[in-house]
Amino acid sequence: MRKTRLNLKNIYPMKYLPITLFLTVFFSSCSFTENPQIAPPFKIDLYETVDYEENTVFDLSSQSGKPTIINFWFPSCPPCVAEFPQIDQFYLKNRNSVKVIGIQLLNLDSAQDGQDFVKEKNIHFAVGADPTGKVSVDYQIKVYPTTVFVNSQGLITGHWQGEITMEELDQQLLLLQNKAN
Repeated sequence: MRKTRLNLKNIYPMKYLPITLFLTVFFSSCSFTENPQIAPPFKIDLYETVDYEENTVFDLSSQSGKPTIINFWFPSCPPCVAEFPQIDQFYLKNRNSVKVIGIQLLNLDSAQDGQDFVKEKNIHFAVGADPTGKVSVDYQIKVYPTTVFVNSQGLITGHWQGEITMEELDQQLLLLQNKAN
């Protein structure tokens, strides 16, 4: 009986595999909405941060006129933890032109874990918990972290899945501002 050998060179040139994987991951991380939809309204009780008092209510409906960046996260998520200082720096640089809120998923971590994390990291932007999970469901969050971009008219213009950097946030803010003009 003769054995046949599988020749991978004939199936797919392996030298293209790394770039193909990179491009697939890169382009699947960020999506922009061709037909923006209205951002579902929500109210969140905030943790104490440098700029916000505990139990202050963040109401998305009252943010019209400024773009809002919503980051869905939780404290035991390594990419969430890694991006938080970048988001805080972005907020400090742009706080007069954009609202930023972090919404914590509960269950894997407690609200106390979130409050402790925010305090320990000296976070400035608005952060609170989604106690029922309704906000995450309304925004169809499937991956953590996910960042959602809402323009000044209250329309969702894009999503970023996975860790986001200051440079990417800066680019998204420019897009939000250009779409408003």
